Amino acid sequence: MPLNPFLGVWQRRSIQFDQGPIETSQSVLWIQAETYFADVRSTPFAGRLTSERYRAMDWRSRFDADLLGFAGTFSWSEVPPTCTWHHRLALTPRHWPDTSNYQWLGPDDFLEQGTCEDDEGGLHPFVEHWYRIHPGPVQMWRLDRAAHQGQALRVGNWAVLVHQWRSQSVSSGELQSVSSQESSTADPWEAESWRAFSATAWEYREGTWQALFGTDASLGTPPRWTPLDLDDPLGLWQLERSAPVSRSLELN
Repeated sequence: MPLNPFLGVWQRRSIQFDQGPIETSQSVLWIQAETYFADVRSTPFAGRLTSERYRAMDWRSRFDADLLGFAGTFSWSEVPPTCTWHHRLALTPRHWPDTSNYQWLGPDDFLEQGTCEDDEGGLHPFVEHWYRIHPGPVQMWRLDRAAHQGQALRVGNWAVLVHQWRSQSVSSGELQSVSSQESSTADPWEAESWRAFSATAWEYREGTWQALFGTDASLGTPPRWTPLDLDDPLGLWQLERSAPVSRSLELN
């Protein structure tokens, strides 16, 4: 299979729903390795996110809340041109893949075209415009303990760390509850769940790693680890692999 053309660090330029206004205010940092990825987005609303507030949100606001931070595995195909994200770690766990079409505008520029379902089952098309700011190479770390799960990716001066410390197990690349019975009855928005999740985008500047944005703004939970912890040989994070630099591709 050819080299993954999505390797590197991506920022989102815009998102548009239902051919409506083009939204550019939300910051997004997505780091993609050959298989693994991590994505963090700034909070587009003020105040603390609670279960009561989440349940009262309309479908558009809930779309933003669901995707404030997530990480997992990624696959793509040329024909048809599709990308699929499997959310292994997420603020609101989902047990189905997230698939969109893509259209290249240039070697470092593409449109993601997908749909979002509202509360009545209606589908709303959206378009996200992505731009690559660094081609790699990409380093990826995993935190895999009984009560601690995490995924971290670093490229150049950028890093994304996603981790949770609620008791869950992982199988078949998807985040699942300890038992299927618990999975069918558990509420993913119990207070313990969002207090035990953190996703943060980082940038190295002025000689130190600085947090750009993350879930601490909406959940009130500061990150337990920083990119400095990834290089600790006695730490919990284990380096998995490094993906190569994305080559300059002739893409239509």
